Amino acid sequence: MFTTDEDIVWICQYCGEQNSVWVDLTVSSKLDFIEDCMICCRPNRILIRIDEDENIFLESRPQDE
Repeated sequence: MFTTDEDIVWICQYCGEQNSVWVDLTVSSKLDFIEDCMICCRPNRILIRIDEDENIFLESRPQDE
């Protein structure tokens, strides 16, 4: 079981660097938001989904996708 909040690691789709973002997992089982890379400052679209077994799936995309 996951906690109600997590630091989630994602990879910037522009520069390839790892980033992390804090998310509140109690808000929804599907989250979709824009987060700027801490290295190159370009915006990435972050998609987080939690399934019935409480597995967390993360995908990062360029903002315009």
